[in-house]
Amino acid sequence: MRLLRSGRRPVRFLVVLGLAAVLVSTVSAGTAAAEPGSADGKAGLVTDRTTASGATVQVPVGAVRQTNPPPSTLAERLRWEPTVKQQTYDADAGKFAVPGPIPHIAVDPVTLDECDHHKFPDGAPVWWHKSHYSTCWSGFDNLLKPASCPIFCDDSLNSFRLVVIGVGDVNVVPQGDASPPVRKVRFTIRTSTAQKSGPEPAPDSSLIQLRINCAALDGSTCQNSQNAGVTKTLGELRAGFETSFDLTVSGTGALGDADNKTYYNTSLTITNTLPPGYEPPEVSLPNDALRCDTSTYNYNLDTQRRDRGACIFTDVDAVLHYSKAPGSPVKAVADHIAEAQSHPENTKPGGVGKTIPGSRASGFKLSRLVPDLGVGRDDRYEANRLIAKANCIRYWGVDYTQGGKLDCDEYPFASTYEGAAYNLWNGGGTAISFSSMPLDMGENRAAGRALNVWYATDHILERDTYYVDIDG
Repeated sequence: MRLLRSGRRPVRFLVVLGLAAVLVSTVSAGTAAAEPGSADGKAGLVTDRTTASGATVQVPVGAVRQTNPPPSTLAERLRWEPTVKQQTYDADAGKFAVPGPIPHIAVDPVTLDECDHHKFPDGAPVWWHKSHYSTCWSGFDNLLKPASCPIFCDDSLNSFRLVVIGVGDVNVVPQGDASPPVRKVRFTIRTSTAQKSGPEPAPDSSLIQLRINCAALDGSTCQNSQNAGVTKTLGELRAGFETSFDLTVSGTGALGDADNKTYYNTSLTITNTLPPGYEPPEVSLPNDALRCDTSTYNYNLDTQRRDRGACIFTDVDAVLHYSKAPGSPVKAVADHIAEAQSHPENTKPGGVGKTIPGSRASGFKLSRLVPDLGVGRDDRYEANRLIAKANCIRYWGVDYTQGGKLDCDEYPFASTYEGAAYNLWNGGGTAISFSSMPLDMGENRAAGRALNVWYATDHILERDTYYVDIDG
């Protein structure tokens, strides 16, 4: 007892501490070659995020802010589709305005390398959508064994990096081709090494199962080429592995609409077969929203090809940009839209206290109207055009075209439900208005062409919603 009072420790206690220190040192020396890009002390899925200052931080997937996530029932999903999303994809109308060949209808799909190097902003959703056709996530699966003092007083971590992309299939055929619609999506997963540290990292022989889930919200079928998932060892995943899951959609939706839209939630689940004490046994990414259809009316004049069904990811807002910068092929139209969105009281008929929708500031999206589908849509489209032209005549006279040099430009567009006839179809007296005015015929038609090519390029369907932004 005197030894303890004097501050010294019994020899046996010192020997135990010495052996523990040697053991920790020996084990750590064999595994502590830490590799970049993972996060200590965070079990499960984590992702790199870039802060406003440019710093990179690790964020557990469960802590990422998921504003307005896709719901799990069809009724809720239908209400969710037109709502404001947490992210946008943007298209420049200028590249569509000038006649010339466009190589394909679909926007460029996301690639594994592009997803791997994408900088996810801090506070952004888990999935990044390059466009309606492409979704992406990259991050780490951290397999953690918490510290167990007095022998092992450090956490043990063994992780691997994942890059996950999903690309919707655009089934486009030459005019006259009667091939049946195809609805497919391919998810591809690539893995690589990440951090390995601590005295007891998870064994490389641990079995890990990767699984892509596709849950139909209606009566359709989403068939997975690897429905049971893919199982590899942790060592194989860290060494580098790549696999794909092909989803094929069949059957009809529950709505009976002309496009035969069907709705799904997709996600990634990782099941870890680990020794006792390791975490986590299973992790999943949040759902992403997939929609498929068999529409046939989107037609690209340049390529002479028509859509025959597609699958797209809908947790992203579409934004079409027109430029009013000098030299823009649609400058006059862009100036008109900018004035209508920002100062409707200065336009005709406009009006004080009125809103002309379509800008993000208004919070009121435009929704596409397809006259080819009939059932009153053609009447509404023609009413949009007639009311807009009547407005041009009212304020600029019957010769507003100045001998054919000008067109009556209208905003919102005739191909939207928010066009000039909005009040006629909604009982009148609403706060929604429109603007029309004579503009250069060439620029007006270039802007109209850009809109129609964009509808085909980004697969904007009947009642799909979008914003219009003015640049420059």
